[in-house]
Amino acid sequence: RKISCSFHTPNALHVKAIEPEVADLLFRAGFKTIRLGLETADETLQAETGGKVDNADFRRTVRNLKSAGYKGEEIGVYLLAGLPEQKASQVADSITFVKETGARPILVEYSPIPGTAMFEKAKRASPFDLESEPVFHNNSILPCQWEGFTWKDYRKLKDQLKK
Repeated sequence: RKISCSFHTPNALHVKAIEPEVADLLFRAGFKTIRLGLETADETLQAETGGKVDNADFRRTVRNLKSAGYKGEEIGVYLLAGLPEQKASQVADSITFVKETGARPILVEYSPIPGTAMFEKAKRASPFDLESEPVFHNNSILPCQWEGFTWKDYRKLKDQLKK
């Protein structure tokens, strides 16, 4: 019997795993909301955050999903904002990159996680005492804000995505 149901992927799918066959299966199985984890289109930051994805893989994946039948607005792409020493312009460039592929950028705030290599960098970059006060790990305060990426910059980028 035919069962009518929809599936969603609120957590990001791994970009490198979505070959044409996988994209087609996702579409035919009824996955309606696709989320991808690009994090940044800046190649230096991609390497610093583990090199899990690169821009060529990302473009290929979006093409695969569109070829399978997805519309651009159904392909949401998580971009990290507020990484240690990240500039607002790098986030703006990532937003532009995602839009150029026809997918939909979604900004998510970086939250420092103790015990990771990035946490050590975050401690040096943050105006807050991340070591002593766990409340400063909360992404809602943009823990690694600095003159190159202020709270005002972040709000401006978020507001631009609403248009």
